[in-house]
Formats: sequence, structure tokens, C-alpha cells
Amino acid sequence: MGSVICLKLQTNSNTFAGSLRGRLLKGLLPPAVFILLASALVPFFLIMRPAEDAFDRALGDGAYAIETMIRSTPSDKIEIDKQAEKAIRADSVDSIYFALVGPLGKLIAGDAFLLSKQRPVDAPNPWVYDDAHAGEKIRVFVLRDACGNDQCEIRVAETLRARHALIQNALLAGVLPQLVLGSFALLFVFIAVKRALIPFQTFASRLSKLGNNNWEPIDPEEVVEEVRPLVSALNRAASELNSAVDSQQRFLSTAAHQLRTPLAGLKAGADLARLTKNPAQLDAQLEKVSASADRVARLATQLLALARAEPQLQHPEESRACDLRTLTSDLMDDYLRLAGDKKIDLGFELSSAPLVGHPLLLRELMANLLDNAIRYTPAGGSVTLRTGLSYGPVDAAWLEVEDNGPGISIELRELATVRFARLPGVSEAGSGLGLAIVKEIVEAHEALMTMSDAFDHQEGRPGLIVRVEFPKPT
Repeated sequence: MGSVICLKLQTNSNTFAGSLRGRLLKGLLPPAVFILLASALVPFFLIMRPAEDAFDRALGDGAYAIETMIRSTPSDKIEIDKQAEKAIRADSVDSIYFALVGPLGKLIAGDAFLLSKQRPVDAPNPWVYDDAHAGEKIRVFVLRDACGNDQCEIRVAETLRARHALIQNALLAGVLPQLVLGSFALLFVFIAVKRALIPFQTFASRLSKLGNNNWEPIDPEEVVEEVRPLVSALNRAASELNSAVDSQQRFLSTAAHQLRTPLAGLKAGADLARLTKNPAQLDAQLEKVSASADRVARLATQLLALARAEPQLQHPEESRACDLRTLTSDLMDDYLRLAGDKKIDLGFELSSAPLVGHPLLLRELMANLLDNAIRYTPAGGSVTLRTGLSYGPVDAAWLEVEDNGPGISIELRELATVRFARLPGVSEAGSGLGLAIVKEIVEAHEALMTMSDAFDHQEGRPGLIVRVEFPKPT
């Protein structure tokens, strides 16, 4: 088993990519900028439309004023007073133009350039339009009215300087302050996002100070609410990692401790066999070496089984539907051969026993029960493995292994399930792991293990029945 345990999170490579600060700013700044611009420009346009109408009405008032200044001479000639004309043109900001047009389209008074645009046939009365004069835009107001017995037309125009000044003042008074306030608001957004991420930075700093092989759980109440799910997930993952590291360390220390003595004995036996010259003694010594090798191999196998079992015991969600009868069939050949070598009658009484569990662990459970029974039953004995269902409101699976060996006394049955425990009076070599592994797998499946004397036993050999009853499915 390696000395490094890796915790791998399977995620989409782009799911958490990028900067959280960048994501927050991308989500906050565009709507904030849009709202600021809208709050600045909408009032501006709402103000400018009535202001334009007010300027047009003032321009129209000039046309109506000219209408009151028109007079007819005794010869029915239409004219306008020169002083009145000066009053009309008086303006401190804009240049004012006017034209008085007679019935036949002839200019009576004013500026002739205003006649350059013909009045459309369907134009309303009064009529307002935009034009240009001397490289400067102008606004023209046209009024058709009666002049004596005939119709005449009054045209009054002005430059747009006052209107542009109003636009500039509106921008300075309304839009500019909004933009300044908006800039401060955006600055506050940057500052708020930066401050909001401080708990994450503090959390990351705290994580960096934790030991590589020991993660102390972090209290979710010590962090902001948004980080608590992350802390809880990390605590769960760290707990599993700590358990895996502890399991690894236990395995390494256990393996080193348990293998040291048999390996030393195996080496000593091999050295002694190498020095033995007598063929008969050599054969006897090699037999001992072979037996020692078998014990080491069995111990290594059980240690590896224990190492495989421990991580899976921590993941009950990996259980799936299986049948004890099917799992038993995978073990028959190996244990029939083992029992045959020892002249033991191995029997199987199998009925369907469906349940939800770890198939690998359940095989290990049955393998250890069979191995223990065959190992401790004398030659000529019998071992039987049974599976089935207990009938009731809901059928539940069970299995049992019965042998007619020496059995285990009631007062020692609890000790027999402790790792590496050696029962007094047992001469058969073993590691003391078989029933310990069985007990851990039973507990992982929330099952019940019981031990009792065999039903059919010989004198002085009470035998043993180990029965495991699995919980009824929910």
C-alpha cells in the first residue's frame, strides 16, 4: 500500500474557473452603469422636449406680435413700422430674422432668404421647420393670416444658440452630477466586493495553516453564511481523508508488527535448513519452512482483506443488490480443494438470499468463516455453509457456517472477535484476524452475528455455528 492518499474532486474544468471578484463585478457593474446612464439621460430628454416646445411657442409669439404691427396704407399697400421691426430683431443671444410675404408671394418686409423653402400644400397652420443660414442652423415659424382683404404669410426665425446653451446647462446641472455620483457608486461597488471577499481570504489563510496529515474540523458558525456549505463539505471530505490516513497508518503498523515474527521465523527456518546435511532432517525442516510460509501467506492475505474492507466500510452508499447464494458459488472451488486436502467434508445448503450490501465484503465474510471452520476442524470432520431467508412480514437474508470442531466457549466468544486475539488452548496456528474481519463487515452491514454450539456434535467437540442475520430491507 502506498504512503500517499489523494483526495480527488471530479468537476467540470470550467465550473469553478476564473476570479470570483471578476464574476461579481461582471454581474454588478453592467446593470449599475446602465441604471446610472438611464437615471442621467432620461430626465435630460424629458426636460428637453418641453423646453423645445417652449422655445417654439416663444418664436410663435413673435409671429403673432408682427401680425399686430401690420398696417395698410390708403392705397391698400401693406407695410410694417420700422421701429417695430427693430424691436422684433432685438435679442441678446440669438439672431432673429423675419419675413412678411404678400398675397402673391412677394416679400413685403424682412429677410428674403426665408422664402427659399416653399410651404408644402398640406402644411399645417402654423408651420414650424428647421433650416440653416450663414452656416448656422435656424428654427423657422410660419403663420398664414389675413392682411386686409388678402392673405399674407409671416415667417419668423431664430438661431439655436439659446437652445444649445440650455442643453449645455442641463447637462452640467443634471447629467454631470449623476455621472460624478455614479463614479462614486462604482467605486463603492469595487470596495464592497473587495470587503465581501475578505472572509474567503481569511478562510483560505486558515486552511493553509492546517497540517498535511491532520485536518481539524472548522466550526461553520465561525464563517459567513455563504461559506458554510463549503466548510461543511470540506469537513466531511477531511473526515474521510483523516479516516483513510488513520486506516493506512493502522495497516502499516499492524502489518509490520504481525509480519515481523513469522518472517523472522521463516528466515531462521530457511537458514537452519541450509545448514542441515541429513536428508531426513532436511525434509522435516523444509516442511516447517513450508508451513511457516503458508502462515505468512495467510496472514498477508487477511491483512490485505482488512485493508480493502476498511475504506469500503466508510461508504455504505456503494452497496448494491446481490444474493448470498450467488456469492457463495464464487468460493466453492477454492474451499472444496482446501477441505479436501484436510479430509474434511465441506457441504453447501444454499437457498436464495437476496440483500443489499457490498459484494466484495460479503465474499470476504464467507471466506473467513469457511477458512476458520476448515482450519480448526480436525481431519475427518465436517463443515457446512447455509444461506436462506427468514420468513416473516418481510423476508430477510441470513447465512451460517457450522462445523464439528472444538468450538468456542461462551466466555471466549467475544474475545474471538478482537483483532490478533489468540484464544487459550488453541494449538492451530493463526493470525487472530478471521472473526475480527467478519465482525467489522457485519457491523458495516448493520447485521447481527451470533455464535452457538453445533446441533450435531461429537463427544468433546461441541462444534460451532456462526450465524449472520442481515437487516430487513427498508
